[in-house]
Amino acid sequence: MLKRYINNIGLFLGIIGLIVFVFGFAEKGILEKNLAVLYATLLLFVSALIQKEPFFTGLEGIALICANTVFWQVDQVYSLIIFVGLCFVFTMWYFARYKLNFARASAFIGLVSLCLGIVLVRNEFMVVCGVFLAIYAVFSIRQGFTVSWVFLVLNILFTVVAVTSLYGFY
Repeated sequence: MLKRYINNIGLFLGIIGLIVFVFGFAEKGILEKNLAVLYATLLLFVSALIQKEPFFTGLEGIALICANTVFWQVDQVYSLIIFVGLCFVFTMWYFARYKLNFARASAFIGLVSLCLGIVLVRNEFMVVCGVFLAIYAVFSIRQGFTVSWVFLVLNILFTVVAVTSLYGFY
């Protein structure tokens, strides 16, 4: 019973993180956008950590560190070095523990695209990220992780907002 409440808290934090992320993504001011992304990634990280979803926990941990480098205005070269190092370490750890399959390959492409989008501030990468992480979320939902519903909705909205911001469909 306690586990159910804890999982619901994780799901609730994920929903709040989703809302903050979507509003932050549409924000025009750089400082406000970076602050929203920072808070959203923190909430999403805690949400995935509570539910013990291994890939999204690692993904959001890396995204949180990347969001911090952007928020604190660390030089892009250093941010990219940090990102590449974290991705390499996480990839080695993750694929040493879990067999490579289509879902996990999709997740990895989404991870790389997300961090490149955050570090380089490019929405093209965010579109790719949203599509591939939505694919992974479907597989994660099928494994019983309820927090993956948040990530599925997040990544669908994320993709729509990124496409809209790229092509001005408003």
